[in-house]
Amino acid sequence: MDATVTSLLIYAESGGPGQDLDQVEITPTGPEGNRSKKHAVHLVSATEYVDSHPRANIVLDIDPERLASLVGNVIRVGDATLTVTREPQQCAGVYADVVEPGHVAVGDTLLVADA
Repeated sequence: MDATVTSLLIYAESGGPGQDLDQVEITPTGPEGNRSKKHAVHLVSATEYVDSHPRANIVLDIDPERLASLVGNVIRVGDATLTVTREPQQCAGVYADVVEPGHVAVGDTLLVADA
């Protein structure tokens, strides 16, 4: 799969503006510096991010339908391993839990683990 990270964002405060980063450490609870949320990581397609401005952490150059099809899969982005858990009810993208923390940077490739 050819998908790369185009943006990384954290939201330190609920309702506050996002902080655009070049790189971030993904901890067991999500991106370092991100406010505590029910879901560790929120990933979204770049086209949906522009259209609906969800509070996503990882923006990818991937087709939104392809991203949604990853629910239930283990993925690797940079040095971090994530399990894509579900689609949000009120915004675009997918949520993921952290399997293995690691460093993620703009330009990193998304890899899908073999089933």
